[in-house]
Parts: sequence; structure tokens; C-alpha cells
Amino acid sequence: KWQGNKSKHFKYIIPEIPTDFKKYIEPFVGSGAVFLKIEPKRWIINDLNENNISIWKLAKENPKFIKQKFRSFQNHFPKKTNPEKLKYCREQTSRLNSMKKTNEYTVLYLLMTYCAYLGVILFGKSFYFRNLEMNIYVKNKHFFLNPSYFENLQNVSTFLNQTKGTIMNEDYKKILQRAKEGDFVFMDPPYEEEHDYGFKYNKDENLNRQFLEELKQQCDSLDRKNVKWIMTQADTKSVLEIFQH
Repeated sequence: KWQGNKSKHFKYIIPEIPTDFKKYIEPFVGSGAVFLKIEPKRWIINDLNENNISIWKLAKENPKFIKQKFRSFQNHFPKKTNPEKLKYCREQTSRLNSMKKTNEYTVLYLLMTYCAYLGVILFGKSFYFRNLEMNIYVKNKHFFLNPSYFENLQNVSTFLNQTKGTIMNEDYKKILQRAKEGDFVFMDPPYEEEHDYGFKYNKDENLNRQFLEELKQQCDSLDRKNVKWIMTQADTKSVLEIFQH
């Protein structure tokens, strides 16, 4: 579960994906919904968000650790009142700003995104848990503490280990340089929308016209290399102007 998850749009995306590619490449992987849906045998996934990539790596290398920490969380969190839950989530989210990037950090980050509205706990320059975000958690019945969640987690781990792939944390342009003729690239970049959500997917990111123009140049480069690709985008004036040619 991650902001921008494309699982609801499979009926539009999956039929457009070729079946004869050599390697699957996703430079803005997020939750990897499309990636996990088609289960390619060879792949590269990447995200500039280092916290997201730490989740992918931990899911591959040690899913039992995630399960253990989630079960510990389950022993005390659901028993709290809603005000207590909010207080706890604020305190734990604030801890992320000073914690070392260990497996403990990764699991706490993952837990807090599950508690938060749309998985968004990043606000401004630091992690912060806002009031409105608690409302969704109260309604979702703790889905990530159910046995089916851990079964799915183990399935993901098994897939990542039994196929040939690389998990990366680089600028997307470096990842696209690896694409060769016969590969397939799925791009779901952060969008420059015409309204402000009040958060950023990555700290200090700048989603402006320059970002879109660079993205267009990268798409043109893929075309010159005969690399097949699909990209999702926001339906905005800037996007239409830049990608119409």
C-alpha cells in the first residue's frame, strides 16, 4: 500500500504491456503494484525514496523481521483509544527524524505509513503525523495485521528471491540508461498536478516544467534505443503541451 498505487487501474494498464520483453524496468516503483502483478523473470526496480527502497530490501531479505515487529505492534496498538492512537503515532513518527536507518527504522516507517492517510507522513522538511490522517486508520480494521498480509509478504519475498532482479535507489535517469532494445519500461512518476496536496513524495523534490521536459527527453531516448515503454501521467496543460509531439 503506497500513495499512487495503480492496482485499481490494472484493467487499463496490464493489457497494454507487451509479453515479449527481455527485462522489466520500473524507475519509480512505489508499491510496485504493476511489477508484482506481471511477475517478470528479469527486472530492475528503483525509487528515489530511500525509505521505500529500504522496505523492498527488507521484504526480500527478512520478511520474518517485519512480521515479528508487526505482531508486537498488534499486541498493544489496537487496544488504545483513538486519542491514544493519535498521540502514539505522532510520537513514533517524530522518532523517525532522529533514528538511524536500521531495520527497526524501516519497520517503524512502514507501520506509520499504514496508519496514515494515503500512506503520507512526510510533511514539509520532517516527518509529522497529522490529525486528519488518523481517520482512515480507524476505519480500515488493521488490514496489515491480518494473516493474509503476512502470507502476501512472504509471497513477495519468495518472488523477489526466485527471480533475477536488482533493487536500486538512484535518480530515475540513471536507471533508464540501463534500458536496452527489447526491454520494457513502466513509468509512474510523481505528478506535477494543478493543485497542492500539502506534502511531497520525496524531500526537496521539485515537480516543475523542467522535470517534465527532462522526462520527455528520457522518453525520446528510449524510443531511439527501441525500448518499449508506458507512462502514466496527470492530465494537465503542461503535460499535454510537452508530450504532444
